[in-house]
Amino acid sequence: MTDQTISGARAYLAERLDGARDLYLLALALGARGDGTTVFGRMILEARIHFIAVIEECRIAGLDTSVIALILGKENRELVDSIRPEMWNQVEQVIAQRVRKAG
Repeated sequence: MTDQTISGARAYLAERLDGARDLYLLALALGARGDGTTVFGRMILEARIHFIAVIEECRIAGLDTSVIALILGKENRELVDSIRPEMWNQVEQVIAQRVRKAG
């Protein structure tokens, strides 16, 4: 493989890793409940499995995943604060549209 191909593959994997992290964090945020129950339990589990698989794929490709993998060991409430503001904005827009549509 050429250096350009390797660089492109690593960039692609880094994007997948970011996306898998965002998916997992968003699933946790949507499913978080104070009483410990969650309506989104299956979705959270699937997002977590996907995130772990992408982390492993990136490790095999030689990317440093040590920092991002720490997310898996944190409490849900700690992780909600890790969601990027632009993602929260989009979620709020979707909810607002749903409220308007239902109202």
